[in-house]
Amino acid sequence: MLDTDIEGLDPKQAAEYVLAFITTLKQTEKAVAAAEEEEKLWTRRVELARSKGDEGLAAQAQARVSDATEKKARLQAEQEDLRAKVSSLKEKLVRIRMTGGKQVDADLLLAQLKMAVGPPDELGHAMKKEEASAALDDLKKRMKGSEG
Repeated sequence: MLDTDIEGLDPKQAAEYVLAFITTLKQTEKAVAAAEEEEKLWTRRVELARSKGDEGLAAQAQARVSDATEKKARLQAEQEDLRAKVSSLKEKLVRIRMTGGKQVDADLLLAQLKMAVGPPDELGHAMKKEEASAALDDLKKRMKGSEG
């Protein structure tokens, strides 16, 4: 099941699910902002260390800048993914609310019915054909016997 598949939920459950995604998106947006601040902080520290002539300290601070940049990029990718999912989920939630959540998944219903009923009785079907054929042959014999 995809994490954006909410068609089987009732409107209340679907709304709670969408709200959880929105909450995660907001938390990720805050994390991106924090990562940007961390990147800026370490960039200023690199410049400070270089202005003081301490290249060793500048190199260590530059490593922190790289880590912060990588973290920010990862969080931004996650943020974009969440934005797309939230947009899709909101559209689906509107449809669920409009239909009252009474959409039927025909494939799921068919699968459930097959599980409840079981596999078709092929042997029984074949035997009924044979019995019908035998009865027809017997009827034909009686008809020939009554003619002569």
